[in-house]
Amino acid sequence: MPIANARPKRISNRVYRQCALDGFNARIKAELAGNVPAVPPLYSHSATRQSYYSQGWHGVTYLHILKAREQRKAQAIQVPNEQ
Repeated sequence: MPIANARPKRISNRVYRQCALDGFNARIKAELAGNVPAVPPLYSHSATRQSYYSQGWHGVTYLHILKAREQRKAQAIQVPNEQ
């Protein structure tokens, strides 16, 4: 039996899963913009939704950031300059 699971458990509630996804996407956007606050911003006054948002926010790894930067570069290359 492994000591720790390799993957976190999937969030079964669709509303809370969306809160976590919103937190993840907000962190990626903040990382790409270069202004990441020390704590996650307020998402909801509901403690449960804010908690899931924070889980998504803190779930971003360095590899996620690298992948997002590469995708942004690839999109910039694919879009031709229209004059």
